Amino acid sequence: MPLKPDRLERSLKLAQQSRSLYESKLDEQNVPAEERKKHPRWRALNAACERIENRIQSANDLATRSQTGEDSSSEE
Repeated sequence: MPLKPDRLERSLKLAQQSRSLYESKLDEQNVPAEERKKHPRWRALNAACERIENRIQSANDLATRSQTGEDSSSEE
């Protein structure tokens, strides 16, 4: 069951904060931005952000489709 949009936005914000916190730790270790992709933890945090972003996009698409479906059924 999909989550509510406000809850997804809050989850995305927390995931982005976690990723940026780890990025700051990598910056302290002088790891260049291109090398972050090789770190497993950064990859996991980035994947979590992308997964939530995809869920938000899917929820928006579903809402758009349901509104379009209601509009076409009201025309009949």
